Amino acid sequence: MKDSRPNLPLRYQVVNTLGRLFVAAGLQNTRLDEGAVCQAAIKQTGLTDFGDPYYRQGLLRLLESAEQDANLHPLGRLMVNDMTTNYLVQRLHMVETRKQEPEIFEKPLLPPLIISGPARSGTTFLHNMLALDPAHRALPQWLLLRPFPEGSAKDDGPDPRYVKAEQGLRFRQPLLPGVDSIHYTRADTPEECIIVLGLTFNSLVFFTLLPVYSYMEWYLQQEELSQKFREYRWLLQVFQSHEPEQRLTLKAPAHTSNLGALLEAIPQALLIQTHRDPVACVSSVCSLLYTYHLGVANEIDIRRMTDLIICGYEYGGKRNLAFRAENPDLVYDVFYESLVFDPVGTIRGIYSHFGLPWTEVYESALKNYIQRNKKDKHGKHRYVASDYGLTEAEIAERFTFYTDYFDL
Repeated sequence: MKDSRPNLPLRYQVVNTLGRLFVAAGLQNTRLDEGAVCQAAIKQTGLTDFGDPYYRQGLLRLLESAEQDANLHPLGRLMVNDMTTNYLVQRLHMVETRKQEPEIFEKPLLPPLIISGPARSGTTFLHNMLALDPAHRALPQWLLLRPFPEGSAKDDGPDPRYVKAEQGLRFRQPLLPGVDSIHYTRADTPEECIIVLGLTFNSLVFFTLLPVYSYMEWYLQQEELSQKFREYRWLLQVFQSHEPEQRLTLKAPAHTSNLGALLEAIPQALLIQTHRDPVACVSSVCSLLYTYHLGVANEIDIRRMTDLIICGYEYGGKRNLAFRAENPDLVYDVFYESLVFDPVGTIRGIYSHFGLPWTEVYESALKNYIQRNKKDKHGKHRYVASDYGLTEAEIAERFTFYTDYFDL
């Protein structure tokens, strides 16, 4: 099994040591507290209305989990504090925007393309290709992190939100050795909607980046999601207001378990679902979360992490099949092997199914992208189930309900 303790670069070890000394001497308080992060968000914005208070349940669970079971080092605590404060800032801006610009939320959405499917099943590859169509608009990471403007951007410089995102990624990169070979991401690359849904505090973004085990246990128990997806629609309306003629092209494996709630809020959504052998998916996501978690913690509980990953896949898969049984014709399926073997043909199938216009310009862009982005471009991702205390047979047995249904 992999080592449960990180081997951080020396400069980060020094910062963590100093942080512990400051706390021991009473010179610094790193406790994660709802009042403190809320006051920090209020101070940054001058706003006080966080909207529907349902979000507090997730916020409190997150902070409690970060304190009690994440075993964060001082830098990890700082990152959680900054992340939580930012999402509260975005909530304040969202509520204020609804008050000041209600017309944004009265306009219907151009039916967005939304990719779901198990994590590590080709969603990123598919998302990046669909985003190449000039008629489409995918959302970059910097905008998902901060969907609302902060002050006025300089005419001759980048958006301050982009700068902040790039700085954050550069700071975090040395803590995550090999992450580019697992999931390559930069401030300007298209990313998952779980990032922007962090402002609901009911989002997989937290367990993806942090070893917040009890938060994930809480997350998997949530059934009432109407307000979360209502706010998701509001956010998409804000994004659409920037480029109203372009179709939003989105992806979030986390949506797989909640397609019913998603469609209640966005009934016009065009749904795509990817599929891949669960053994490969689970082993790959274990590698990804292991890398992220080890970057913020003194030590991680690998067995607890893998148990929650498998529970998440199982929960999502069974809820998805129940939805599919009641709504057999609402989702277009894409299989990993076909996507990798014939990406252009796979995209053509999607366009044909949804009646989207196909252009030579888009086909040329697709072929150029595929040529320039060969598998393992950013390094080979090596992962095996046994690194995380699992066996392939164990994983396969848990997911026969899924592999039998989709004939994988």
